[in-house]
Amino acid sequence: MMISVLCVDDEPDMLFLSKAFLEKTGEFTVDTATSAEEALMHLQETDYDIIVSDYIMPTLSGLDFLRILRKQGNMIPFILVSCIGQEMAVIEAINEGLSGYLEKEEDPSYNFALLSHRIQQVVSLKRSEEGWKKSEERFRFLFTHMAEGVALFTLVKDKYGNPVDFRFEDVNLRYEEIFHRNADIIRGKCISEIIGHVPCLDECSSVVKTKKPIFFERFLPNPSKYFSVSVSPWLENGFAMIFSDVSRRVEAEEQLKETSEYLQNLITHAGTPIIIWDKEGNIIQVNRVFEELSGYSMDELSGKTIRCILPEQENAKLFSFIHLTGLGMHLESTEIPVRIKTGETRFLKWNSANIKDRSGLHRATIALGVDITRQKELEEENATAVSQLKRNLAELAILNDGIRNPLAVILACAEFQNDTSFDRIIKQVWEIDKMIDQLDGRWIESEKILKFLEKHYRIDYSRKTPTCNDQVNTDISVGA
Repeated sequence: MMISVLCVDDEPDMLFLSKAFLEKTGEFTVDTATSAEEALMHLQETDYDIIVSDYIMPTLSGLDFLRILRKQGNMIPFILVSCIGQEMAVIEAINEGLSGYLEKEEDPSYNFALLSHRIQQVVSLKRSEEGWKKSEERFRFLFTHMAEGVALFTLVKDKYGNPVDFRFEDVNLRYEEIFHRNADIIRGKCISEIIGHVPCLDECSSVVKTKKPIFFERFLPNPSKYFSVSVSPWLENGFAMIFSDVSRRVEAEEQLKETSEYLQNLITHAGTPIIIWDKEGNIIQVNRVFEELSGYSMDELSGKTIRCILPEQENAKLFSFIHLTGLGMHLESTEIPVRIKTGETRFLKWNSANIKDRSGLHRATIALGVDITRQKELEEENATAVSQLKRNLAELAILNDGIRNPLAVILACAEFQNDTSFDRIIKQVWEIDKMIDQLDGRWIESEKILKFLEKHYRIDYSRKTPTCNDQVNTDISVGA
């Protein structure tokens, strides 16, 4: 970084040489003034890093020029160039805030080389001081206005060198607000004097000794809040404590924990099978009802893919369908069978919901099932019963027609009454008796089916159904 220099001398030739030599190095930019008055005018328009002024000048000397600047509050670095024998003036200049002094030697090259070196020293020191000052100001501003409470301590040791206490060196505004303690009152006092004991002495001593920070959370009874505490090394024998109020977060976590426990109990003790799987189809959790239904324990299923409980013949197809839940699909009364530990298949209808993380990405799927295995069995039994009824009704219709033929023979024999009529009548009666036995069997079978339907499907068949004899009597009456 270039250094800007203002050279002041009543001799133009010296100014020319000074400017030429310094700028030749490539490290300086130089403006010149032939008097202190002219230099003051330059300073009103331009900011310089340093002033190099001759001591002996008409009207205002270099020392007078320095005094004027310091009275104005201008603390710009100032190097005074004088001749041998003017030491008293230099001492006086130092008292006025002189930054550097240079005696003119006979060798001009040596003089300018020395001047260049001295300028760099003074400006570098000034910049360092300004940097430290700015850093200190920034630190002080940050320290004072931090959102966290900060306290700076130094360890107090006994005569054996063992830590026994720590002393307040400073606290910021937020610390005062949190703990309701005035910085002016507690500054310089030991923590034991303020709260009656020395908290975390071992931990804080360890930070000072190892120079490694530690972090912990703690409930502080005064002011009755939860804090995240950071303890960091500070200076040689001190440490900084930073207090962040995390009461809301802790309370939220406790509420979330309570809610989580409630939901976990709800899932565990729900009266319906529940299974949770991740977006890859790996089983995360099942509840007790699912364990009882499947015969598998949670330990046996945890971490395994959901394919392990799907029927083998439809495994790939069903898993591909279930895998769509990882893309946001929901199951709505979707029938998906489950292969239980015995190898049998249970049929369930599933409804699902997707669980997302804070960023909205899919995390898992929770599904609630309803076992419809018995319902499907009843439906199959009902279909079989209805089919059997249809067959019975068809046979009844055939038997109904078959009875009419023997009756017609009997009527004819009774009308002709020849020698063979009696034997024919006997034979036809036996034929009718066999048919009636078949009818009775079908009616009994049909009655069982009707009772099954009444029991399982609440169908009312209480209305009197005509019997086979009723039908036969009616036909005989009509024939007569």
